Amino acid sequence: MSLERIRRKRQKNVQEQALLRRESLRLTAEHYRNQPERLPRVLVQHPKAQNIDWDRSVMVDLHLEQYGGYGVSGTVLTQEQRFVEFDLDTNEDYSALDAIGRNLWCDVTEQTSTSRHERGIGVSDGAWALEIQAQLNGEADDNA
Repeated sequence: MSLERIRRKRQKNVQEQALLRRESLRLTAEHYRNQPERLPRVLVQHPKAQNIDWDRSVMVDLHLEQYGGYGVSGTVLTQEQRFVEFDLDTNEDYSALDAIGRNLWCDVTEQTSTSRHERGIGVSDGAWALEIQAQLNGEADDNA
């Protein structure tokens, strides 16, 4: 069944929901991989992000806050297959950190499920992210 057909269905089973989650993760990862200039400058210039190889890493999700302040938050899967969450307060054009704002950068690999058989959801988002990273990096993934 095509993804477009699954999207139009009112009721989706676990496998169909998992395929839609995978497609969303893939589109996000490909968007930032193919257009690295779309990443907020503060994220690329942040000292903790400077060890990230953006050509081999995958952006799992990214949120730009605009109401009540400016910030960048989300999750990246690094080239070393580490899941890192970040939450940074920035200036209006997302180019520099706000000196008095939050500056959180946390490795959440141990708390991230990478199960391919997660009860109730099927394949976990962590497993999908690892699979997508392997595909984008041209590496064989034996778990797929």
